[in-house]
Amino acid sequence: MAGTLPTAVSSASAGTLARELANTLQLNELQYLKLKGFETKKLEAIKAAETALTGQELVAQLTTIESAFSASVLEILTPNQQKAFIGMKTLVDVAQTSPAK
Repeated sequence: MAGTLPTAVSSASAGTLARELANTLQLNELQYLKLKGFETKKLEAIKAAETALTGQELVAQLTTIESAFSASVLEILTPNQQKAFIGMKTLVDVAQTSPAK
């Protein structure tokens, strides 16, 4: 691949992230494809926010992006998958708010 294409990188990363989540939540192919699209949009929005914002504005925007992503994902999941996703998110959130000092 000649040059660096941010969209291509985002798509590759989104595909990897989506596949990991799909395997964990046992998503069907349609759910996986939707999730991959959500991941792509999320990564693009994060890049844009990190480029344009700093400090508390960046933190607020990243929180908004993550909330929108989670809401979109929850809409495509079955009730059992939703429980697993929420449990996973809770573990990730706890890990992220307890950094090693």
